[in-house]
Amino acid sequence: LARNFRSTMKNILVLTSMVMYALCFSSASAADVDMKSLMQQFAASKNTKAEFTERKYVRILDSPVESSGDLMFHAPDRLEKRTKLPRSEVMLIDGNKVSIERGSFKRSMMLDEFADMASLVKSLTATFRGDQEGIEKYFSWTLSGPVNKWQLVLKPKSSKLFITLREIRFAGDGNYVHTVETTLTDGDWSLMTLGRPIRSAAE
Repeated sequence: LARNFRSTMKNILVLTSMVMYALCFSSASAADVDMKSLMQQFAASKNTKAEFTERKYVRILDSPVESSGDLMFHAPDRLEKRTKLPRSEVMLIDGNKVSIERGSFKRSMMLDEFADMASLVKSLTATFRGDQEGIEKYFSWTLSGPVNKWQLVLKPKSSKLFITLREIRFAGDGNYVHTVETTLTDGDWSLMTLGRPIRSAAE
């Protein structure tokens, strides 16, 4: 059970990382997109919610698995993914604790038990703080394209820490991140399409 739970958590954290990274992008107005301005936008965003549609492409399946729901980030370190279709599921990262709820199935774990997942979450919180140094501790990055068609690619620096993740690829138009693609080391990949974020009045 512990092994299966660990595998499930890895995949969920990979998907959550790419989505929450995208949700933090706010109101860019500069002529070009660069990493410094991107980090400033991440640092400015505190509480965000957006709808998602996700397609997972798994090698052993003939067709993609589709799901949809809501994604939420609450500063400083609370990440929540609420899947509505095809079945209800809640995945919550709250500080060092991770919980999954799917019908009668409920499990929780502490991230310190798994070095690779703990490092992934630390890189997430670095992103939310707009901490480029913190991101570069775990990822190498490439940002390219004009402001109306930019692309950001993140690749883990250590295969030992990020066993399942090969790369995360974001695509956007101005201040809107519309798709996020993640590729795992086993060849499976997923494509997530995001609705425009809704931010709290407090921001």
